[in-house]
Amino acid sequence: MKYLLFALLFVSNTYIFAQDTTWVQTFTFDSITTRRANFQFPASLDTTRFEKVQMHYKLKCSPLTTWDQYNCGEWDYLTYTRVFDHTGQFDSVATNGMQFLANFTSPAQLDYKPLPYQDADQYQMQEFSRDGSGLSYQSINSFGGLSAIPFQTDQQGSKYQFVVLASELIAAGIQPGAIRSLRLNTPTGGHLAHLTIRIAPTQAATLSQFLAPNFTEVYRASHAPGMAQMPLSVGWNNFVFYEDFIWDGLSNLLIEFNVSNDFPTQTAIDFEMDANTEPMAVSYGTRNGQLELSGNNYTMSSFANEEIGDQFTIEFWAKGNGNLAQNTTFMEAIDTAGRRVFNIHMPWSNNNIYFDAGDETGYDRINQAASSAEIDGQWNHWAFVKDQSTGQMFIYKNGQLWLSGNNKNREMGYFHRLIIGASGNQALTWKGSLDELRIFKSALSATTIAANYLQKIDPTHPNWSSLILYHDFDNLSYARDLSPNAHVLMPSEAAMITSNTAHFVGQIIHNQRPLLEFGQGNMALNVTTHLVNEFKLKEPVVIFEQVPLHHHFELVNTFIGVQAGNTNTYDLNGQLTGSAPILTTQTLQNQSQTVYNPPFEIIRDVEIARYITPYGIQFDLGPNGFTWIYDVTDYQQYLHGLVDLAAHNTQELLDLKFAFIKGIPPRDVVKREPIWSDFKSYNFGQMAADAVLQAKPVVLSDSADMFKIKTRMTGHGQVGDYACCEWVNNSHQIKVDGVPRFNWSIWDAMICGDNPNIGQGGTWPYAREGWCPGDMVKEFEFELTPYVTPGDTVTLDYVVNAVPTNDPGQAGGNYIAAYDLISYTEPNFQNDAAIVDVLNPNNYEYYSKWNPTCQNPRIVIKNTGAQALTSCRIFCWLDYGANLVFDWTGNLGFLEQTVVEIPVTDMNWWYEQDSSYTFTAWIADVNGNIGPDEYNLNSLKTVKYDAPERIDGPFFIWLTTNNKASENSYQLLDHAGTVLFERSNLQNTTQYKDTFDLAPGCYSIIIEDTDHDGLAFWYSAQVEGETSGQMRLRKVGGSYIEFFPGDFGHYHRYDFTVGFTLDIPEHDMASEISIYPNPGAGLTTVELSGPINGSASLKLLDLTGRILYREDMNATAHFAESFIDMRSYPSGTYLFQIETGSGTYSQKYIRQ
Repeated sequence: MKYLLFALLFVSNTYIFAQDTTWVQTFTFDSITTRRANFQFPASLDTTRFEKVQMHYKLKCSPLTTWDQYNCGEWDYLTYTRVFDHTGQFDSVATNGMQFLANFTSPAQLDYKPLPYQDADQYQMQEFSRDGSGLSYQSINSFGGLSAIPFQTDQQGSKYQFVVLASELIAAGIQPGAIRSLRLNTPTGGHLAHLTIRIAPTQAATLSQFLAPNFTEVYRASHAPGMAQMPLSVGWNNFVFYEDFIWDGLSNLLIEFNVSNDFPTQTAIDFEMDANTEPMAVSYGTRNGQLELSGNNYTMSSFANEEIGDQFTIEFWAKGNGNLAQNTTFMEAIDTAGRRVFNIHMPWSNNNIYFDAGDETGYDRINQAASSAEIDGQWNHWAFVKDQSTGQMFIYKNGQLWLSGNNKNREMGYFHRLIIGASGNQALTWKGSLDELRIFKSALSATTIAANYLQKIDPTHPNWSSLILYHDFDNLSYARDLSPNAHVLMPSEAAMITSNTAHFVGQIIHNQRPLLEFGQGNMALNVTTHLVNEFKLKEPVVIFEQVPLHHHFELVNTFIGVQAGNTNTYDLNGQLTGSAPILTTQTLQNQSQTVYNPPFEIIRDVEIARYITPYGIQFDLGPNGFTWIYDVTDYQQYLHGLVDLAAHNTQELLDLKFAFIKGIPPRDVVKREPIWSDFKSYNFGQMAADAVLQAKPVVLSDSADMFKIKTRMTGHGQVGDYACCEWVNNSHQIKVDGVPRFNWSIWDAMICGDNPNIGQGGTWPYAREGWCPGDMVKEFEFELTPYVTPGDTVTLDYVVNAVPTNDPGQAGGNYIAAYDLISYTEPNFQNDAAIVDVLNPNNYEYYSKWNPTCQNPRIVIKNTGAQALTSCRIFCWLDYGANLVFDWTGNLGFLEQTVVEIPVTDMNWWYEQDSSYTFTAWIADVNGNIGPDEYNLNSLKTVKYDAPERIDGPFFIWLTTNNKASENSYQLLDHAGTVLFERSNLQNTTQYKDTFDLAPGCYSIIIEDTDHDGLAFWYSAQVEGETSGQMRLRKVGGSYIEFFPGDFGHYHRYDFTVGFTLDIPEHDMASEISIYPNPGAGLTTVELSGPINGSASLKLLDLTGRILYREDMNATAHFAESFIDMRSYPSGTYLFQIETGSGTYSQKYIRQ
């Protein structure tokens, strides 16, 4: 009786001692795109003591969201709730640099010889000749003019192909068999360096582009003094083959001329040509080249320090090599503050190509998924166009529109640095080949792009006047600019421009061929080998000069020349045989320079909570949203005055409010401070190598008495064989003064599949390293107090397990981590306990997997006193006076907590007379001290709840298993959790029907899946071939009671009462239509429950209203059903319509 009296006294004074709560609203559902703002918190908070501070984080899916096309964002993204702590202190960052950059290095002195220079390495090579004096020649074609096209001797190389028809060969008297020579007629003569001739049979009679058959090389010789052959003379010149070409007497011939010479002559060589009505030749008038990006190199353009304006186009040819599913940056331009103003991801790890363009305020973006052939292994032409004046962005591929976007209204900003092959900070490199790079300060039209992407351009191009730079990578070993602006690319390493390429842009088609004679007959078979020298110009160094200007380094000059070193001579095997110094003529003395960035306020970026967004495809968070409650008591020092707050992203609508609950906490917070830094990303390889988060001395506050380490960690990245660090379970440790004190794992194999937000669009149920999609991130806390003394200096060191030697790629993963030190006063109570939460009954949506229920109540109690909590008495009631009383014993240290289940022995206890649907728990008699404990206000907890459904009469559980039935089992439990029936060891694709007629009471049906992928999960179906199962409850001879969700993760429970209702008024059931399975592809059940009166007809309609099928249903007074075979209908959306005397009912059906 005395316990009841104490309880009555406490409850009668509830209104006197009720805890005042101050609510502060920040973001609301109307803050659709605002995710950072200033909020004024009430001044009264500054002088009030709070027992706790909670953050109520509510999200809602809505078509108003702007992130993507889904009401909830598609992907599981990290989001942070952050307070930007404005300290009022200002600082400026000094940036040091050198005056001169030479291929991204800064030597103290640069000695070089500027262009043009003749310094070259000398390589010994073989050329061949034969004596063709016994050959006779037959003329193939007739004179039609002169041309220098076959050999572009004024360039560093050229390529020329032409066709000779079999009919021409036959008409000229050429016999099948060995062709041993050809000759050409020149009226000028001259030098030909390193000529090769190749011949192949072909079916082609005309040419529109270079062909690449299996050629036979027949000629390799230079025509110059000291080489295999003498210079060409005026008249006919014989090119006697060192390798016979065997003609089959039927095929046309494809003949190819190639010349290469780093020291081209200034005089062209004319040749006599024929004239044809059809295109029979193709040429490329320079030595073809391309830029090779290996993933370890990149380039920087001298195009810098310019405002772009409102229109911009960049176009190029690219062939990726190993970028699929990787995070890459093909090109990025940044402004002086390092902000992105232009960017191409090609691709990102989701295989989307992203195009970003903007200014210092942010950037516009368009993106789209790309195929593997668009990412890697194939040459494609891309054009990226931004037109701010129309608000449009475009991406063209191979002259055709690939993607467009509207309402992209930001101008292009200030190009301070342009990096090609990597991001602005030379990371996220791209791998592949690049050719024909052009940038315009204009928005090229679709017509212009299509007309010119296969060609080289010149001043006749309609946008030539806005051309900023044009690199074709031809002829030279550096990136010359064919625009009037003389820009150049600085490479990060040598030999990035290569000429061994089969990709030619700007091939020219001709109707002329050389006047030609072929030689056949007897000749000497011996081949003479000539050792000759090929001279290759030394690759120049590219030097940028930069000077400090307005808080940044500005590029002001470019120098190109050969750097100090040697010219080398190599023998036929590539062995060095000699060298000579390069005599440089210019010297640059490098000077260190410093710029000071603009002064900035020191603002601490304090993370107070973290959340991972749900997979949003076909997902919903309910009409009122879903709330997560965070305890942010440790961060209350930042929640006063004008608070600069940021939270979430724009994938969902956000309502964020803070509850300041007035009262006395178990201990008062003195301060929070970061141990190493405020939250940031850490590379796993560096963490494992102790390159970051190293042992750090920390001075403990001498005004505090107790200390705690609070950690918040999430693993990310999918690198290595085991996809670290999202999918890898690593071990974490903190040492205190060199002694391992705290060991923990943030991997929880159960928690993701237990998420109440089931049915997300992605792989939501699977365990991850420290996080789950659609849930708040769990924090791990460690009491430091037993190992330290206030005022002392303690060394804290974080340790993680090593990168596995058999999977070194895991080192590329990362963690987003916060490590906070929280200082406190001593405990405010000696003997005190709190009701922290009520798990059930409770209508808080976060506990919806257990609720509504009338199972034994479960509450969470915590020791909030300095003395160990060893006993207490717990009172629970719905209507006060009908109390459950439970005596708990155990041993909880300070701030330790546990879940307590309160037995219900009389089901009548659940009948609530006042219909308030509230459950109250109160804790008293702490450690044998009869009555309320030292702080009553944390001892009482009242929550709202909903009553479970009621089932009367016999019903059956109908389970259809999938093809992995061994993962599933289900149980029927009573209110105390006693198993009344269990079915396990299930067989694949089997139907189970278990019938029950239960006595009055509270019950639960729980189905579990050990693989956490429910009965029907899209990912398991797609990857593992798992079929779909189904579970439902049905009255015997009647309608369906409950359809269990298929995609439920780890488990799904359904609670119900039999024989009584928790004071829920009963109403006549309205008619309700049910279709299952839906979606489906075979036999489909359609049912209607409600007032039917024995007659119902069913129609199947398409979305135009056309009736595809009709039948009378099997009907009783309150139930009707039909079984329809949908296998003959094509996939799509249909409508089932049922007509009864009481009305017409319709529901959509999706045929998979």
